[in-house]
Amino acid sequence: MALGVVMVLGPAVTTANAETAPTPTPTPTGAPSPSTTRRAPDNPFTGPVGGLALGTKGVVVDPKAAQVPPAVDASSYVLADLDTGEVLAAKNAHLARPPASTLKTLTAVTLLPRLDKRARYTATQADANMIGSRVGIEAGSAYTIDQLFYGLFLPSGNDAANALGNAAGGVPTAVRMMNDEARRLGAFDTHVVNTSGLDEPGQVSSAYDLALIARTGMARSDFRRYATTLRYNFPGRNGKTYQIQNLNKLLGHYPGAIGVKNGYTTKARNTLVGAAEQNGRRLVVTLMSTGAPSWQRAATLLDWGFTAGAKVKPVGTLVSADDVAREAAARATPTAPAHQPGLADSPKATTAPDPALSPATATAPSDMRPSAAVIPEQLQRMPIWLWLVGFVFVALASMRVYSHVRSRRGGPA
Repeated sequence: MALGVVMVLGPAVTTANAETAPTPTPTPTGAPSPSTTRRAPDNPFTGPVGGLALGTKGVVVDPKAAQVPPAVDASSYVLADLDTGEVLAAKNAHLARPPASTLKTLTAVTLLPRLDKRARYTATQADANMIGSRVGIEAGSAYTIDQLFYGLFLPSGNDAANALGNAAGGVPTAVRMMNDEARRLGAFDTHVVNTSGLDEPGQVSSAYDLALIARTGMARSDFRRYATTLRYNFPGRNGKTYQIQNLNKLLGHYPGAIGVKNGYTTKARNTLVGAAEQNGRRLVVTLMSTGAPSWQRAATLLDWGFTAGAKVKPVGTLVSADDVAREAAARATPTAPAHQPGLADSPKATTAPDPALSPATATAPSDMRPSAAVIPEQLQRMPIWLWLVGFVFVALASMRVYSHVRSRRGGPA
């Protein structure tokens, strides 16, 4: 896919939070700066994942765009076509930041194919003790996996995230699976420490990774159902239920909104993965370390994407698991030596025989190989006594012939 030329619109806006990324230095048009994240050892791509322009600091967009994207006070963002994966605009796309609860999109992408939604799980005290946003599960109570996914998406329940991790074989097992899934999808900026997205040392993702994870999730009907549900009756005590609501304010406020997940922690600040559909086109936008309300920042980028962004050349692409597999296979396959003009170009050219080879296996053309009388292999295998009998027979026959010739000539017998 051809990428548009980079246009740098200026440095990112800094915030008062000391944890946010420093103000990047503007980069000249078409000269990408070094990547904002370290290269993962198992990353098969030689450059920034998704395209060279996405490794650039600051905002990148097609320089021929009739209108540039609106300024957004976020450390990073990505705006892309949800169906084609084309990145329309980005800002510090690969900058590693704490993801907050937007990481729950990876929790869902990883565990939805692995858990039976009809199965029941009995909550533990560790699940119920999770801090931050909770759906309200109680230790000893049984919930279906389906109900826990609603608790994961709508109120962003950290207790539901922990319960789903335990249902998958334990939180450490689920974390390992999430890291494996991130690498399989091409989300090499992402490192998972827990299933909830709560701040922990080393737990990071990027606007680019969250966009491609959301794209993978939105390809599943069950993921879309959870992401777009506004209200749900969650089981409570004594067989009763209580209503939980979706905290993603993009739903119900932005025309055509179809998800996906919001988040907030003190280190991450506000994060958001949003998606919308208008006139048959679906866009996804991800923002990291932004202000509140985050859905309004997302709305301004979506507005640009559905209008001016519809005519711009993409500056990158969201890779897929197939892209990652192909790139890994290509790097694992030894490449043939480059062809050097002048060698073996002429039909008369020959390859000199290797001195280490025997005359029978040398690679010289047949008219250049030395000829030699060789005893057939069948005769070489004959027993010695047959050779002796044959020798005696030949000798006697020769003497007989000699005597016959002498007698015909009149000589002495």
